[in-house]
Amino acid sequence: MKSVIDLRSDTVTRPTPAMRKVMAEAEVGDDVFGEDPTVNRLQERAAELLGKESALFVPSGIMANQLAIRALTQPGDEVILEAQAHIFHYEAGAGGALSGVQFYCLPGVRGILKADQVAEAIRTDEYYLPPTRLICLENTHNRGGGTIYPLETIRAVAKVARSRGVAMHLDGARIFNASAASGIPAADYAKPFDTVSFCLSKGLGAPVGSMICTTRNRIPHLRRLRRMFGGGMRQAGILAAARHIFDSI
Repeated sequence: MKSVIDLRSDTVTRPTPAMRKVMAEAEVGDDVFGEDPTVNRLQERAAELLGKESALFVPSGIMANQLAIRALTQPGDEVILEAQAHIFHYEAGAGGALSGVQFYCLPGVRGILKADQVAEAIRTDEYYLPPTRLICLENTHNRGGGTIYPLETIRAVAKVARSRGVAMHLDGARIFNASAASGIPAADYAKPFDTVSFCLSKGLGAPVGSMICTTRNRIPHLRRLRRMFGGGMRQAGILAAARHIFDSI
C-alpha cells in the first residue's frame, strides 16, 4: 500500500515518540498561579529566542494574535493589515467581536506591504475618523505562499509606525521558517515589534500551543486578557514540555 504525504498544512504533524515521552514526564504546577515550572522555562526560552523581555504561553496562534490586538488597541480603533492576512481571513471575525476594532486591508505583493502604503493609510487626527493604533504584519505570509518579509521592509514600516505613534504586532506563526531560510535570527525579525506571536504547532511540530513575546510590563495585562478569553490553563506543563524542540535552535 502506497503511503500518502499530507501537504495540506504543517499543522498535521504529529508528536514523535520522544516528544510524547518528554510530555508524559513533564514537571507541572498550576500555570494560572504562575507555578508550572515547565511553562515558565518555555516562556523564558521563547523570550530569549525572540530577543524580548518576557513571553506568555497560550493555547493557539489565533489567541496570541487576538490578545495582542486587544492589548494594543481600544474599541473603535483601526488596525492596518495586508489584505490576505491570516488575522483577517482565518480568525473568525475575532478582531471585531473581541476587541471592537475595524481592519483596513491594503493590497500587498504576495503578502508584503511597502512602507509608503502604510504611511498613506494611517489616519489623520480628525474626530470623525477611526484612529490608527496598530499595524500587523505576517512572517512568513501564509496566503502569500510562505513569503518571507524582507527585514529592511519591516524596518521601514516600523519607522513609519514609530513616527506616527502606532504600535506594531507580528503574526510570526512561522517566524522560525523565515529565519531558517534566510539565515536571519528570529530576534532580528522580532525587534521592531511591540508584540510577536509564534506557533509551536506549525513548523516546530509540537501538538498544541503558541507564544506571545513582548515587554515584561505588558505580561500581567496579557495574562488577564488570556483569562478573559478563556485561555487560562492549569497543569499546562504537559503541553509546554514539547519545548525541547527549541534545544536545536
